[in-house]
Amino acid sequence: MACLASSNAHGVGGDSDGASVLVRLAWGRQVSALTWGVGCAVAIVCLALVIARRQSVETHAAQAERASRPAALRDAELVYMERLFRISTPVGLVARLDRAYRMPSGLLVLVEFKTRWSNQPFLSDVIQLSAQRMTVMGQTGQSVASYGYVMVKAPTRRALPIAHFVKLMTGEQVVALVRRREEILAGRGVLPRKSSSLKTCDSCAFRADCDSGDR
Repeated sequence: MACLASSNAHGVGGDSDGASVLVRLAWGRQVSALTWGVGCAVAIVCLALVIARRQSVETHAAQAERASRPAALRDAELVYMERLFRISTPVGLVARLDRAYRMPSGLLVLVEFKTRWSNQPFLSDVIQLSAQRMTVMGQTGQSVASYGYVMVKAPTRRALPIAHFVKLMTGEQVVALVRRREEILAGRGVLPRKSSSLKTCDSCAFRADCDSGDR
């Protein structure tokens, strides 16, 4: 009789221990699930913050880009930015343009940015834009306007770029300019003309090849 009671007691104790184990397992699973849920929630919140910040930065950049445009291009689409173009015919040209905008008509308009104190476009700016126009048309087959804009910004933090409308050279004029340069560098009897700006002449890489008395 005593043995039976003892056996029953052990049986009850065993059931109690098993129930405790099950409770602990269930609790552990609940804690793990809760921890996983909290971790997922934190990850989602962090991801949402990163996305929101990125969108804010992109929105600010887009607003800054739009504010820097010439007024005539407010409704245009920015299609190229810091893009390299090249052609091999009728002459070899490589040009890196600052920006190109597509007007509602489909015509591309080129924009060149310059940082300097002199608030005016130079002939070198027109040549740059003209060469860019020729390479873009030659590489893509798209129509590019025969005019462009030079955005001149003073080298100060708060200065805003000022737009200057410029008429570009024709393709024939660009080709003639390139071939004239080649003739001068090859020494084939074509003489360079002196620059109208002494600063341009002084900074020229070929200054040493020129007659200093006839610059």
